[in-house]
Amino acid sequence: MTPDIPIDSIEFHNAHAEARSDGSYQIARYPEAVRHQLNDRARMLGMDSCGAEIRFVSAAPSLRVTLSCENFGTEISIYRGSFEIGRHRLSVGIPTPLLLETPEAFSRSQADVLHSGGFSPDLWRIVFGRGNCSLHRIDSFGADIRVPTSEETPRIHWLAYGSSITHSSLEGYPFHAARLLHCNVYGKGLSGSCHADAAAANYLAEFAAEKKVDVITAELGVNMRGSFTNEVFSKRVRNLVARLREANPQTPIALITCFTNNQHYTNHPGNESAERQAAFDNTLRTLVADAKDPNLHLFEGTEVLNDYTLLSADLLHPTRSGQALMAHNLAQKLQPLLKS
Repeated sequence: MTPDIPIDSIEFHNAHAEARSDGSYQIARYPEAVRHQLNDRARMLGMDSCGAEIRFVSAAPSLRVTLSCENFGTEISIYRGSFEIGRHRLSVGIPTPLLLETPEAFSRSQADVLHSGGFSPDLWRIVFGRGNCSLHRIDSFGADIRVPTSEETPRIHWLAYGSSITHSSLEGYPFHAARLLHCNVYGKGLSGSCHADAAAANYLAEFAAEKKVDVITAELGVNMRGSFTNEVFSKRVRNLVARLREANPQTPIALITCFTNNQHYTNHPGNESAERQAAFDNTLRTLVADAKDPNLHLFEGTEVLNDYTLLSADLLHPTRSGQALMAHNLAQKLQPLLKS
């Protein structure tokens, strides 16, 4: 353990901090032992830090946090409680020091309003965008640092699994919806590699139980329509649901069919991708209908993203406006499950 990082005094949210030979800590969303059992692309993307956070509380008026990224310029967002202070872009391979200073305006606001988003205004949050990032140093200039208490973070916990649309970015629907719901989100999307692997199913089930999450969503199908049969898709999804339910007996689980995309409106009907997508969606509908499980739900992806024009030009990935719309629609669907 390096003295530059008070590892026992900070919380790694949605992250597994892995010690590196240079004294830094890799901020990975999936632990190494799990990553190495996933499909080839997911082995890399499980290292991605998107949606991971470093959280701590300190009375220090100023702190310096040094971070780096490995693969491309990662955008970092700095929050104090629920309030975004600013964003910074890291340069590849260069440890970058960021100065954190308590917002002066907080002293002119009522404390209960500052806390109304679920996060204490005393809590520092460093939120990572896409990229493989590491923590090198935290300097509080002699002031104490501590892990936040449960009263200083939202009481609601949501686990989100899915494709690149769930993996997304700081502008993605999981992060927008979490803000609307005032909840903690554990974003476990795997861009282009959401294959419902057995190792992923086991990890997600155990992780959800450990964190005592209040709801689980799984957006499934779009990453498998290119090369998987419906038989394989069905087998993997049923295993995923079985493992989630075994480890989380009463937790609401919502399966999400494919979000609106080009194959819903193709001018080449009957193409293999469109047929598989339709079959996969029907498999999810049948699974939920046959389960007789009051806590297993189905959300139609076309209702979550209900405006085709909010896709980007690839007609697959939503724009920022599309992600915001999805967040609003999904938050409305999740609210009844959270109340139950």
